[in-house]
Amino acid sequence: METRTVSVRNGMFQTPVLEGGTGSPLLFLHGTHGLQRDRFLNLLSDRFHVIAPTHPGFGEATGSQHLLDLWDLLYYYLDFLDQEGLRGLPVVAHSLGAMVALELAALQPERFTRLALIAPLGLWNPEHPVADIFALTPSELAALMYCDASSEAAQAAARVPQEPDAFVQYMLERAKAMSTSAKYLFPIPNRGLSKRLHRVQAPTLLVWGECDRIVPPAYAEDFRRYLPHAEVAVLPRAGYLPQDEQPETLAETVLAFLTR
Repeated sequence: METRTVSVRNGMFQTPVLEGGTGSPLLFLHGTHGLQRDRFLNLLSDRFHVIAPTHPGFGEATGSQHLLDLWDLLYYYLDFLDQEGLRGLPVVAHSLGAMVALELAALQPERFTRLALIAPLGLWNPEHPVADIFALTPSELAALMYCDASSEAAQAAARVPQEPDAFVQYMLERAKAMSTSAKYLFPIPNRGLSKRLHRVQAPTLLVWGECDRIVPPAYAEDFRRYLPHAEVAVLPRAGYLPQDEQPETLAETVLAFLTR
């Protein structure tokens, strides 16, 4: 997969887009941990032409200062999608990206043909509160994100660079991602999405890791109550990041739904 940069609104936003694969187009919207070049995206690109933009304020994407709230982000994405000619295609999305995908599908029900959503944010259940990711240290967050906190992936996520320049860069990137996410998720990830979900017409797959300690699996049923065409898949031995822990199983589940 290759990266190109898309200029949106006459340069107001510079958006890196990870892209590759053959077949019909598929949009991927990343979550709070940013866009990763991972095996899951590579597996999707075996069947689809994957288009994965970086949200403004994450990584090298610019323009987040022009986005004050969720509605600004949604209209930015409508501009991006229109500019790229992306309409009538499936979307795969994770956490924050899945919340954005649902909002876009409520705004323009014809935009997406199918939605495969991994641990979407956007609802609030006081009996099963979403973890406060903004109050956690990197090691605490890593321990919650993975089903097996002792796994190599979890340990790598918890590891903070010790070399001074790398440490500064790591902390700057983390602060930028957290401050951007906070615009849309703080103090709780609820911006009234439940009042709009009835407008989503595309068949929807809700995917959860069985031991997700960030967005508890109980939210799968909460979303299904509001979505008219939704089904649920729960993946064993996976937490908040099944794309890291179970990429093959996740890809098989998602691709089976998208190509049905």
